[in-house]
Amino acid sequence: MPIAATGELITEAAARHGAVAAFNVITLEHAEAIVEGAEAARAPVILQISENAVKYHGGRLRPLARAAHETARAAAV
Repeated sequence: MPIAATGELITEAAARHGAVAAFNVITLEHAEAIVEGAEAARAPVILQISENAVKYHGGRLRPLARAAHETARAAAV
């Protein structure tokens, strides 16, 4: 399930009385590490980007969002 809507993840988690962890992505390396951990745990995660992370990158959301998207797309979970 490499790319899924947040609502879909939450609905599936609720059905199994579970949860989905959401992690802030600040750099590409964060996204890669989060996905690596999710794959090891065989559990989906939500990659989120905070306003502060966007500020850290000089107000440019698109490069980080694309990097996080591609990392998620290549994930096994």
